[in-house]
Amino acid sequence: MFDWLTKRRRERSLAKHAIPDEQWQRALNELPFLERYDPELMAKLRELSTLFLIEKGVVSGATDGESMLEVTPHMRIMIAVQACLLILGQVADGKTVADAMSDFDDWENVVVYPGEFPQTQDFEDEYGVVHKLDEAVAGESWEGGPVLLSWPAVEAGYEESGMALVIHEFAHKIDMLDGQIDGIPPLPAAERAEFKAVIEAAFEDFCARVDADEDTLIDPYASEMIEEFFAVSCEVFFAEPELLSVEYPAYFSQLRAFFKIDPVAGTWL
Repeated sequence: MFDWLTKRRRERSLAKHAIPDEQWQRALNELPFLERYDPELMAKLRELSTLFLIEKGVVSGATDGESMLEVTPHMRIMIAVQACLLILGQVADGKTVADAMSDFDDWENVVVYPGEFPQTQDFEDEYGVVHKLDEAVAGESWEGGPVLLSWPAVEAGYEESGMALVIHEFAHKIDMLDGQIDGIPPLPAAERAEFKAVIEAAFEDFCARVDADEDTLIDPYASEMIEEFFAVSCEVFFAEPELLSVEYPAYFSQLRAFFKIDPVAGTWL
C-alpha cells in the first residue's frame, strides 16, 4: 500500500511541476556529453530530474561567513540531471519514472559547499582497520545519508577537469543499495558473479598500470579501492564512453547491461 501511494504521489507531483525550458536547456549546454542522447531518453531524464528536485533538498553547506554559498536553481538542476542519469535506464526496464526514483528513497539531502571540505567519515580498509581521515575532499556519499559536493568541482565539469563529481558520488549511492560498498551494484546472484569477475580483472589491470607509472587516460584515483574504480569508471562510462569501451571492453559491456543504456549511441538497450 505504501509503495502504491508513493507512486501515485510522485505521478501527481510530476504532473504539476516542470523544469522551465530555459533552465533545462542551460543545464544541457553545460553537459555536452548528453548531446548524443535520443530525445525520448532526454524527456524521461527531464521527468526524473523534476521528481528529484521535488523530493530531495539541495542545500548549502555554508550559510554564513565569507564563504557563504547560495544554492541557485541552476545548481540544483545541474546536480539533479547528472544524478538521475544513473537511474535513467530503469525506465526502459518496465518501470515508470516514479518507480525508478525508488533507488534514491533512503536519504533526503544533497549538501553543496563553496569548495573542498574536511572528510567527515572514517575509512575502513580491506583488513578491517579503521582510519580517521581529515583531508579535504570534493565529494562524499553517506550510506543512508546525504551526498556532499563541492560546487566548484561540479561546475568545472568533465570537459574541463576530467571529473564528473555528481556521477561519481551517485555511483557510490548505487553501489550501496545492496548494503555493501564493494564496487558491485545490486544484481541477481548469477549476474553479480559475472560482474564481480569482470570488474576485478579490470581493476587489477588498472592498478598494475598505475603502479608501473603508466600515464593512464582514466584518473589514477580509480586505483585506490575497487569501489573508487567503480565510481570513476561510471564517470567515464557516461561522460566519455568511447574511452572506457576501448580501455576495458568487457567491463564496459557489464556497465552497459547494468545501467541499460548505450552511452555511445545515446539509446536504451
